[in-house]
Amino acid sequence: MKISELKNKKIFHVWMIIAIILLILIIAGIIMLRYQVEGESDNNLPFEISKMIVVSTAEGQEIEANDDTKWNFSVNQENDIYISINKNEEYKRKASIKSLSFENINIQKAEGTENIKLYRANDKGEISEEDKYLVQNYVTYEGEKEADLENLKISNQGGVLVFRSVNENVCEVRSNDDEITHDGTLLAKGNVDAENLKYTLNFDIVIETNKGIKYRGTVSIDLPEGNILEEGKGQIEKTDFSDIIFKRE
Repeated sequence: MKISELKNKKIFHVWMIIAIILLILIIAGIIMLRYQVEGESDNNLPFEISKMIVVSTAEGQEIEANDDTKWNFSVNQENDIYISINKNEEYKRKASIKSLSFENINIQKAEGTENIKLYRANDKGEISEEDKYLVQNYVTYEGEKEADLENLKISNQGGVLVFRSVNENVCEVRSNDDEITHDGTLLAKGNVDAENLKYTLNFDIVIETNKGIKYRGTVSIDLPEGNILEEGKGQIEKTDFSDIIFKRE
């Protein structure tokens, strides 16, 4: 065989190897890009958000009177958020929750974000707007056999977590009406513009399993829900979470 023929075969083999490597890199890139867009497939995610309920209203806090009016309130706009985390029925292997965290909590609003606070529920699932229940940038629940929300423990097979996002001191209401209804209509009495109430609550949910694998998904909730100035209360129940993409860390 001539030397030139050997060289041509060698060059051909080199180019074949380069082509195969490029093909592998392209396929890997497509898989990585698809993962960034779609996240974990349903049968690979051990736990999921199964339901989220948001209830919006308002509550008056009595303040000292500066005149002879019968009722004097500072009004808070309140949003109770119920998040159900459950085992994914499509995940066929055993798994348990080691920890469940809510991280990177932030508010998107034109102005007045300093008045918006987030509280977690106590062991009875009730919200108490006390400093010890105040959530700052994150909160972590440990997975245990039984839930104990007061001490930041959730069942290792999932459960319901409750939070309240409060926009404090939105307005003041002074009235001589015989009765006062404590709901969103108080905001109308205080001449609040509905547009000025709107904000978005953002946070990451991080689920760590007993295998040490973490899954992170970002949640955005537009608040308040519904026409609370006229109807008093707004509520929504969400079960479609195709907009929340969970990825491994």
